[in-house]
Order: sequence, then structure tokens, then C-alpha cells
Amino acid sequence: MAITSTSGAPLQPPAHFALVVRSLPKVTAEDRDKILKDVEYNVFAFPAGLLTCDFLSDSGTSAMTDFQWAAVMRGDESYGRNWGYYCLLEVFRDIFERGSQHQQRAIRDVLAGTVAPMSEADFYRSRLLGLASQRGFVNGGHHQLARPNFFIVPQGRCAETLLFSTMSSLIARERQDPAPRSPVIISNGFFDTTGANAKAAGFELQTFTQPGLTDPFPQDLIGKENNFKGNLDLEATQVFLSNNAGRVSMLLLTITNNWAAAQPVSMTNIRGAASLARTFNIPFFFDACRFAENAYFIQRYEDGYANVDILDIVKEMFSYVDGFTISLKKDGLANMGGVLCFRDEGVFAQRYQGVGMLLKESQIRCYGNDSYGGMSGRDLMAAAAGLYQVTKTSYLANRITQVQHFAERLLAEGIAVLSPPGGHAVYLDMDAYFFGCARKPEDFASAGFTIQLIRDHGIRAAEAGPFGWEYDLKAADDPERAKIPNLVRFAVPRNVYSDEHISYTVAAIKDLHKRRHTDIPNVVITRGKNMRLRHFSAGLKPIMPTTTTKGAWLDEAQRSLGNLFQAVGLDQNGRKELSKALTVVMGAWGQTPVEQSSSWTSSVGNDGSPIEFSVAVDPTTGEAELRLLAEAQPSPSDKTNNNLNHLWARLSSAALKLNDTISAEYKPSISLARFSQIRDLFLPSSLPADKQTIKLAAWHSFAYSARKGPQWKLYLDPSNAADGYTALSSTREAFTRLGLYSAWKSVESILGPSDSVVYFSLDLTGKVDSSARVKVYMAHSVDKQQMTPATFRSQAAIIADKHAKLCGHYPESIPVDGYEIQRFIAAMSGPDFDKTDLDLGNRKPLLSCFAFTTTRSDREAPTAVLANTTVHFPMDAYVPDDEEAHRRTEAYYSASANEAKDIYNKVLGAVQTRPLNKAKGIHAWVSLKQNVTSKTGSDDTKKGAGVENTFYFCPEILGGK
Repeated sequence: MAITSTSGAPLQPPAHFALVVRSLPKVTAEDRDKILKDVEYNVFAFPAGLLTCDFLSDSGTSAMTDFQWAAVMRGDESYGRNWGYYCLLEVFRDIFERGSQHQQRAIRDVLAGTVAPMSEADFYRSRLLGLASQRGFVNGGHHQLARPNFFIVPQGRCAETLLFSTMSSLIARERQDPAPRSPVIISNGFFDTTGANAKAAGFELQTFTQPGLTDPFPQDLIGKENNFKGNLDLEATQVFLSNNAGRVSMLLLTITNNWAAAQPVSMTNIRGAASLARTFNIPFFFDACRFAENAYFIQRYEDGYANVDILDIVKEMFSYVDGFTISLKKDGLANMGGVLCFRDEGVFAQRYQGVGMLLKESQIRCYGNDSYGGMSGRDLMAAAAGLYQVTKTSYLANRITQVQHFAERLLAEGIAVLSPPGGHAVYLDMDAYFFGCARKPEDFASAGFTIQLIRDHGIRAAEAGPFGWEYDLKAADDPERAKIPNLVRFAVPRNVYSDEHISYTVAAIKDLHKRRHTDIPNVVITRGKNMRLRHFSAGLKPIMPTTTTKGAWLDEAQRSLGNLFQAVGLDQNGRKELSKALTVVMGAWGQTPVEQSSSWTSSVGNDGSPIEFSVAVDPTTGEAELRLLAEAQPSPSDKTNNNLNHLWARLSSAALKLNDTISAEYKPSISLARFSQIRDLFLPSSLPADKQTIKLAAWHSFAYSARKGPQWKLYLDPSNAADGYTALSSTREAFTRLGLYSAWKSVESILGPSDSVVYFSLDLTGKVDSSARVKVYMAHSVDKQQMTPATFRSQAAIIADKHAKLCGHYPESIPVDGYEIQRFIAAMSGPDFDKTDLDLGNRKPLLSCFAFTTTRSDREAPTAVLANTTVHFPMDAYVPDDEEAHRRTEAYYSASANEAKDIYNKVLGAVQTRPLNKAKGIHAWVSLKQNVTSKTGSDDTKKGAGVENTFYFCPEILGGK
């Protein structure tokens, strides 16, 4: 019976247990830092014995099975034709040609040391020599001598060198053109050494990976579906073949696709590639290093293969190709070894006549006798045994599931990985990892990440991005430059690491992610910039990024806004509208360098800057709307006479000028008619005599959606009321002038002695209808004499009751959810919710906002409608740092609100410029809005009592608190 984990994912039973363990030395970060300097910060040169976890490669790093160790003990070191040679040939026939029903498994008899009832000679002739084997990948007997097609080498890249160099020499021999173009090899993805070997042999490389490698993949479908992102782009390949007749020398399919984040290749794609190769009469090869893992993906995810044995899937896969190279250090479970083989009398052998003998000559010249090819007899036996082990379904399920769980744990921590996870490695999406950090490809920040990961945590991984793929050496218009991914590979050694190792690694990656803005260096190349495969040998120097703000206000704000566009997935029209609005609202003062404006102080941003961004999120769907809030600043040249009345005149003048600019730019959708009715109440020509400070003259807010178009809103301060008015009476008068006196009366009925009106807001819409809102903001201060103990629990209950009572004045409205208000406040207040000694009276108060519209008809007078109610929580006033604000927000969203949580995290990353635990201030406010208009109400609220959270972020252009 199948069992599942606490998350509901199916659990695979263990496939092995450990018999021998190796203890790790204790090494400090300071020790590793000294050694990193000694090795010029090249992670390949760092001593493996000083690491806690080593994910540099899965090649040759596997733990062998007891069956393999038994085979090692039966290793034969004879120079010519040791039995390991024959066993390996037989294993290749078993694995790649015979399928599940015709296995010979001669190695078992070799290990047992008995061949009874037949004689030793008969056993060799009938079971090992393969006298009749021909026209497959492994000729036997005299056929292997006359038409050699199986070549043992120390490792896979040696097989590549043999193949490409021999092909190149044969092509050159047959050429007639005195100035020929380079022959081409097409692939779904060349691994670095594969590509380097092919280029060194004179080949031009064309990579056609199926589009969509970095496209998002639904997290809940990991382990359930797979879209085979490693596939060859068949359409692009066919176009190239058609346009380049006679130039292509080989079609090479990498399985799994190591260049494309270990993604698998489907059987359908393999068949399609084979069909193209036949049509154009070109050899079709596999880079088959991880063939078994690829076969498992086909069995697990491709239609029609769920009940097909792995060996039969492998047989079909290889039935389509003319040959393959393989590193036995991967899906051979061995520490050493590689093989090149091709189909006897197939397309490759026919196109390159005599290639077998040429390959054999090179093999013997470079690596030794053809029966060992540079491998010891013990390694031959270990590889032969490993190929059987690696095709067991139990092993493959455990192997692939471990990598999958590694990826899922990272995703659960908010770390982006290329999904769905591939076979042998987890690939961090470093563009997402550094999102919002202003890192450029040529900064080589991903290489810096691998350095810092070793230094801080003793974990080694491999950069597979701009540094390794030589981004800086390619021209800006080179199409290959645009194809370079930005990844870091964690290649998981087979049968080596436990869940403890994976958990430690996930925690380390998360730790660096928290410090990504300040503690992960960029990298410069100090030596070996132009070397081939420079990542193996180059000298590097880490350079910590600078966080100094140097641009103008508009530049810095646009940078944050650009990140936010990406975070919420805004379409091009929305991006255009918000960029335009930001330019309009910042006006001339937006061109002022930030470092020259230290005298400006605004209440908009937590850091005193006059700009704030917010994102409204539907927690049920994750749908988001991006908004900005700004305070118009006086002309940068006008810095004289800063007394209060002069400052007021400058601020109010700037606000009124911005009003006029907005009205002119956005006619007829924007109108100042309603503002004109109340202007004298909130923007008097001079301040009351007793006025001591100015919170604001006016703030302007902009939002855009495809359905509503551009939306401008104006915020005013009732405490700036003209002579003869108080904040309360000026608000009452404003509601009255706008035909909403009854609405104000309902608000006034719920005001308590500690409540005060702090903001008045007006939609600057060109038409006064059911979507034109008037809003009032109420502060819920705490009088400690009237509220003992002053707890958030009692505060939450009182606020929820006020919202419910206000709804009671509007029979057509949908009742607010008082429980949700209290749950929201409880989540945002965190551990303070039940404290009885909390001094709420001296902190920024919670706010309530009530939005009203009107209904109009030809026969009836306008009627006030309560559109929505909102609770605003001042997060920065109740947390020690932004990390705690982040923790509370994530806790607020249950598992059913994952899409909203993802949007929140992306938006936070878009504005964040420092570690969250260093200070507070990025999180300003967070709100809970409930639409209460009945379903027959405005277009804005036809869904009924919908809930919306808005997160207000300070981009900290002037720095954090």
C-alpha cells in the first residue's frame, strides 16, 4: 500500500542502506576563506576534503553498491582481453540491445566463479566472446576485430575526443573546396566539455533546445507531470538542415539534457530526431551519460510507457540511434570509465568508411590496449555491474525522488529552481535568486554565490551561467549570448547523501538568499579570461557590490518600478501607463540626484522619501494590481525661507500644479470638478495660527488595470483645515458638499472618543458614478485609561465591531467578516496579540478606511453606498525588523493562498535592497479590504464581499531605518 509524506507527496521506500561511513573534518569559515584565497577563488581547485557537501559533479562521485564491490574483487588486470572486457561488452548488449526478455547476465557467472555444467572454454565461446554478435553496437568475435565498433576509454570526454577528432580528419580528407565552411553538429544541448571537444576538432555547434526551458512550471504538478524541457527543437532543426544541405555531420541528442538543467528527452522527440536524421541522411548519436534516468522519466511521464520495463524503454531509445558516447561515471555508477560505440554497418559507418579502424588506432595510441582503454580491470568490472544496478526501477525511483525532494524543499523556502527538476541535479534560477539586486550577467554574481557558499557553509556547487559559458567573450548581437542561462548546478552524487545533507544545503542556500544584496560578491577574472573551459582553471577575485544610491529620483524610482512590473507580471500597456504616471507625478524634482536632496522630508515613505509603492492582491487568485503614491515636491531651486507657512505654500502649490498636469494629460477620464468643491477646506491659502507641523498638503496615487484604465486618487489632510474648521467638521462639510452627508452621519455614529479622522481621499474620475469613491480614514488610538489591558485582542474586536455596525446602516450591503478582521490583526501583530503590557498608546495606530460611492438615476436623488471597508495595520511600528514582518505575512497566508504569497514575496524582492533582518522600514502598511456592496452594486465590487490585501512598501531610496 502506498504511503505519503505530511505534504501528501508519495513516498518511495528506501532503496539502500549504508554499511561504511566517512567522518567529516571540522573546518571554520575563516579556514575556508584563507584556502579560497590560496586557490584564487576557483571552486574547482578547493580541496574536497574540507567540504561538508560537494555537489560539484555527479560524475565518478557515486557510492558503489555491494554488488559492484564484489565485482571489483573479481577484477582481472591482464593486459589483453581480461574478463572485465568481455563482461562489459556483454552488459552493453544486455542493456542497450536485448531488452528485458533476453538478458544473458554473464557477469553473474564470472562473479560466482563457476560455469558448470559447461567447461571454461565453452563458457567463453558461448557466453563471453559473442561470436555471432554483429550489426549492433557491440560486435563480437572476429567481427570486432575486422569491424571494430566498441571503444573503451577512461571517461566520456575521451570518447568525445576520439569521435570528433576522427570525424574531422575523415571530413577533411574528403573535402574538395579549398575554403570550406566548418562542418556542423546539431544538438539539443552541448555540455561544456562536449562543446569544447567538438570546437577543438573544427566543428561549428548549433544548439536547438525546445523553447520554454525557463518557463514557470506549476509547483503542485511536480512529480505528477513533466513536459520534457530537454527536447530538441525539431522545427528549428529541420529549418537549419533544409537551409544548410551537406554541412551537418551529426545530430547529437544529450539524454538527459545536461546543458538544459538535466531535463529529460521524450521518446516522441527521440523518434522525431531520428526521422530528421534519416531524411537528411546524417548520423544520429546520443550523449548517453544519463540514459537510465532519461528512461525513468519516459516511464513515469510519457503516455504509453507506464507499464513498460526500463530495459525495454532503453532498448527502444537506442534502436533509433547510430551510435553513442557514454561516461560510465554517471549512469554506470562507476568511479572511472567511458565508451564510444556505433551501429555496425549503420549510417555512421557507411558515411565515414573505415572509421572503426581509425578510432581503434587512436584508442590504442592514446589510452592503451583496446580491451581496457586506460581502465583497470577492477573499474571495468565495477562499471559492468553498475549498469545492471542503475537500470533497476527501485534505484531510479529513489534517485529521481531525492533530487525532486531537494528541489521541492528549495521551492518551499521561496528559492526559485528550474522546474520541473531534472534527473541528476537541481539548478537554481539565479536571475530569480538575485531578482531586484541590479546584478548584470557580466558581474558573474552566480560565480560569487558559489564562492560564498563554500566560504560560509562548506558546500560546493557549479556555476552554469555567464562565467562558465563566456558571456563576456561573445558579441552583444551574438544569438548564442542570448541563449546563455544563468544557473547554479547542484549535482547530487548517487547513493551518497542523506536527507540531513539535503536539509543542511537548503538552509545554507536560504541563508545566502537572505543576504544576497550585500553579502554575495560579484566576480572579476584575474587570470585565464580567454582560456578554453576557463571555469576549471581561471583565477578570480570577489568584489562586494555597492549599495550607494547615485541616480536621480526618477531613475531610482523607475528601477524599483521595473522590478515590480516583473514581479506582478504586468502587461506592456500597464507598464507604459505606470511609467508615464511616475514621470508625471515626479515632474522636475524627479531629475534631482538623490544625494543632493537630503533636506527633503516627506511622510509618504518610511525613510522620508516622497514615493511609495503598493500592490493589492486577491488572496484567492493571486491577481495583483500595482500602485504608486507620491508627494509633489517644490522646485529644487526653491530652498529659501523654510518657515512653516512658506513651506505650506510651496507644497500646496506643487500639489495644485500636479493636479493641473494630471488633468491635462488624462482628459477626459480625469476631472478636478469634485476637488474644486472642497479645495478651500483642505488646501487653504494659509495655515491656522496654531499649526505646528505639516504632515502633507496632498498626495497623489495612481493605479492601472485593463478593466478600469488609469485611476488617479488624491489624499488630503483634514488637520490642515481652514480657519473655523476642525478635522472632523471639515470632513463632515466635504461629505456634505459632495452629496454624501448621510454617509458621513453613519461614520460619525461609530466614532469613539479615541478615534480621529486622519485622511480624506477622492477619486479624480471624469464621471461621477457608482465607481467614483470618496474615502475617509480613521485612526484608532488607544487611551490607556479607558482600555486596560491594552491588548491587540481587545483592539481587534472593537475595530471589527465598528466595521460591522457601519455595514448595519446599509441594508443592501454584504456584512463584513468580523472574524477575518480579527484574524488579520492577530497575524500582523504576531506575538504581541495577547500581550497585556503592550504600550499601544505610544505607537502608530491602526487605521480604518471607509469608501463610499453613490447611486444615481433620472428619477431618484443620489444615495450613498458603502463600497468597501478596510483595516490598515502599520507593520513597521510593531516589528523589530523586516524579517519578522515577512514571517508574519507568510504565516497569515494559509496553504490555500500560495499564489498570493508568491506575489507578495516577489514584490518584496523587487523593492528590497538589503537583508531583511538588518532593519525595519521596507514594510510600511498592510491592509485588509472587504468589498461589501451588494452584487447589484458597482462594477468595482460585483463579486460581492471579496477580500483584498494591499502591501505598502518603502523602496528605501534614502536608506532604511
